[in-house]
Amino acid sequence: MDMVGIDRSTPKDERIMAAAEQVFSHKGYKQATLDEIIKIADTGKGTVYKYYKNKEKLFYSLVLRKNTPFLEKLKSIAEQNCSIEKKLQDYFVQLIEFMRKNAVIWQVLLFEMSGTGSGWQLVHKKDDNDQFEVKVTWGDGPTESEVEVVRSYYEIIHSEIAVLQSILEEAVNEGFLKPIRDIHTLTGSLFFGIIMMVFHSANPNAAAEEVAASIIDRFMNGHKA
Repeated sequence: MDMVGIDRSTPKDERIMAAAEQVFSHKGYKQATLDEIIKIADTGKGTVYKYYKNKEKLFYSLVLRKNTPFLEKLKSIAEQNCSIEKKLQDYFVQLIEFMRKNAVIWQVLLFEMSGTGSGWQLVHKKDDNDQFEVKVTWGDGPTESEVEVVRSYYEIIHSEIAVLQSILEEAVNEGFLKPIRDIHTLTGSLFFGIIMMVFHSANPNAAAEEVAASIIDRFMNGHKA
């Protein structure tokens, strides 16, 4: 798919965001350049640097811009006065629809977050699931600025997972689910399992409501006949 220019009547910051989404979606993070984003946005280089400073901040701003309203929807679902099953259904539908719409950008986000090929990654501390520590597999390890970039990506994904965890904790407290020994790990596994299913689905046009209902059935009842 060819990339297209943005209407100059659109405000500059909106043009930059739209151009950034096009470029990052087509080329990923590493190959994307500010020059190409500037060309598609039809704005001056100084304007982009004024708003976003560098490519890292531009990509983060794009992801945060998309995640903020999505996260608010997830939180409103968790706060509904309804059954746990309805909350899970609504959460999964929102997650499926959002990931379908933003699949490429979120795949780029997860790739950058994973530190693939860099020899290090951030992992949750064993005694505090809200904090991260650096795990170096090979090489000299990251700089402080590299850690902060990846941490910012982790915090975005963690914010989405935290809402699901709050629903599961409520389900346990109400007796809807039996006690879960490591609810943080289970929640993360469920969350990432769903988005990987969305990214690699053999039936991407299946209704999100049907997919969500199937996930809940498998989660609650397993594979029993």
